[in-house]
Amino acid sequence: MKTTHNCPVCGFDHLKESPRSKSNGGSFEICPACGFQFGVSDDDDGLSYEEWREDWVERGMEWTSKGIPQPKGWNPAALLNSVTRQ
Repeated sequence: MKTTHNCPVCGFDHLKESPRSKSNGGSFEICPACGFQFGVSDDDDGLSYEEWREDWVERGMEWTSKGIPQPKGWNPAALLNSVTRQ
């Protein structure tokens, strides 16, 4: 069984790695949905999940990956709702 992880920014539920390690380091994985890169967007660029999320929503919640196709039936509003309820 393959384990996946959720993006704390947009709720995308198929990240290959946990966004943060147990020692709190970033995974450097880029979320294909919102484009946040863990360990870079936050640690290097100083952006919070909330700031990135707000900008992504303002840009229309578009799928950002050019190399990974958008999943069939992908609903960013529903995923985002799961993140903002936490």
